[in-house]
Amino acid sequence: MLCAITDLVFLGGNVVRIFQGFAIAAVLAGCSDPLAGVPRLSDVDVADTDPVVAALPDAAELEREGFFGTDAAKGDAPSIAASPAASTGGGFFSRLISSANDAAENATPPTQQTAALAPISAPPAATGPDAQDVAFGTVLPFGSIARVCEAKGKPLGSKVDVLSKRGLKLYDSAPNIIAKRTFYITGYTDGCPRQFTAATALFGSPSLYEQLRFSPAGKNLPHAATDVAYDGLKRRVCGSRKNKPCGKRVSSLDKTTVFVSAYEFYGDNARWSEFLVHSGRTLAVAIK
Repeated sequence: MLCAITDLVFLGGNVVRIFQGFAIAAVLAGCSDPLAGVPRLSDVDVADTDPVVAALPDAAELEREGFFGTDAAKGDAPSIAASPAASTGGGFFSRLISSANDAAENATPPTQQTAALAPISAPPAATGPDAQDVAFGTVLPFGSIARVCEAKGKPLGSKVDVLSKRGLKLYDSAPNIIAKRTFYITGYTDGCPRQFTAATALFGSPSLYEQLRFSPAGKNLPHAATDVAYDGLKRRVCGSRKNKPCGKRVSSLDKTTVFVSAYEFYGDNARWSEFLVHSGRTLAVAIK
């Protein structure tokens, strides 16, 4: 019956016309519903396997864990973008994501650099009569001298003689005995001590050596490799001829040179060994 009503007049004037407009809209809406034939979403059965539906948490899940505790928030559920229809559709965001993925896959990993360890410096190879290297604690035969780099920083015994001008020091490994034992010399240019075997030992300067050798008694002294080496040394430094003393310039040799006398026994000795050391190097070895 309402559909046949086209006009209602209860009041006059503008109020009547306003009310009339509302009444007409209500009547027409009741007469023709354009969505009357379209089923409502609540009346449609949707399968649980649908990817869109499965991605959304239900009310119980939201009440129990909230959105960030659901599979949808974790990304475990299938997404629309993963479907073939979405991936082939193109679009700006699709191309942007694809470019970002390609850049991540093709990116060159950063190069890891490891600092190189500094090599441990070894002493230079020795030359001369003391070129043999021995382990710390080795006992040498009488008359030999060798380099023992392992002795650096270790106790060498008692210091028995020092030549401060030359930087040389003489150590006795067992000063309380009279038998043969190891003696050490420090102050070599390569930093490694030298060792030799003797019952007693001492330093002697070139000045003392020349007093003995070029005295009348010196004619009876043995002449060996250390004497030959010293002749060549004083000729270069002093300009003196063979069998002649250095003279006034011997003091310059006293600053750089030393004779080491080592005796095999304590007391009388029929022989002794002699080492000539100059500027931190052993020049010659002899047994006299």
